[in-house]
Amino acid sequence: MSDYLSAHELADLIDCKPNQRIAMQRWLKDNHWKFVVDRNGLPKVSRAYRDMKLGVTPTDHTNSKFDAAPNLQAFA
Repeated sequence: MSDYLSAHELADLIDCKPNQRIAMQRWLKDNHWKFVVDRNGLPKVSRAYRDMKLGVTPTDHTNSKFDAAPNLQAFA
């Protein structure tokens, strides 16, 4: 999975078609989102930035009450 939103994901967020690059850029500028434009004219937005702007907090699995892997010693 890429660190950047795909054209379809960005279009879904903005509510336009994936080939409407100018509309995407206009929406991002109007709503004060940071982005870069690739060589094809498609605005690139980081998934982490999208999550931050939408108020989604990343889950921290290091403090989870469950281990990341099963305890194979329990079956010995």
